[in-house]
Amino acid sequence: MKYPIALIAASLLAVTQITGCSDDQQQPTNQASPESSVIPAATALSAASSSDSSQSALKKFTAYTQQFSGQTQITQNHATGHVGNFFFTHWKDGGAASLTLNPNGEFSVSWQGGGYNYVGGPGWHYGDETRKIGYRFNEDSGASYITLYGWGYDNTMPATDPAHLVEYYILQRWTYDPSKDGTFGKTFVSNGVEYSTYRSIREQKPSINGPSTFYQYWSKPTEQRPLGEDHVIIFADHVKAWADSGWIIPNMNNLNASDDPSYQVMAVEVFNPPKDGTASGKVWDASAQ
Repeated sequence: MKYPIALIAASLLAVTQITGCSDDQQQPTNQASPESSVIPAATALSAASSSDSSQSALKKFTAYTQQFSGQTQITQNHATGHVGNFFFTHWKDGGAASLTLNPNGEFSVSWQGGGYNYVGGPGWHYGDETRKIGYRFNEDSGASYITLYGWGYDNTMPATDPAHLVEYYILQRWTYDPSKDGTFGKTFVSNGVEYSTYRSIREQKPSINGPSTFYQYWSKPTEQRPLGEDHVIIFADHVKAWADSGWIIPNMNNLNASDDPSYQVMAVEVFNPPKDGTASGKVWDASAQ
């Protein structure tokens, strides 16, 4: 998923280039109009904090990375930012989908059926190998993926090596099985859940660093995770499993990409949804628990 760097915050409403995640994407043909409940970019707070060097470095992305202090609904074709302390990403290449976020990590995604792709959700603007991600989903109308989703990027590696840029998915629920297109790595157990790893490749597709050739790493549980229960993803176990599969792990806290930081979010993804739907849940950092 990638967003062009706009020159002003208002350019959130003018899409010039879009990106894909698991499927090939097309240029958007329409633009969703913000609803009255959407907090406009003009009223957003600055995303940068002078007391935090990492947040300060995010100034590079402030043209479209905003910070909101209260409940926020996003309907435009793409946006990133913070609601409270949670980073979020929201992207679609058409159709109608909205993301509603609260500063406590609660969020919901609503979508209409159609021929388009959407992905979004809250998390952090960087991946942390020591992070344990807590989440709970109470509703899922049939999303393509409910997944921990993010990127790693190593700008010191040659761009000709697909391992320099990685898009990763730790699936929890799904209606589309990506493993049929991937190369099997290994099976392992994390927090009592059995997963299998797979790797696929994207050749000259949009990314957080412009059109690139990169790998996708997948962790897929043997059984889908149930609704209405608290779950914890131990990210370090998946990083180790990918490494044990012989796959290089790039930097997951990198602000050198052209279009996005190497974020990590609990995401809802739908592509070509056959009907209207919704998914709702909550995410939190369970590392200290």
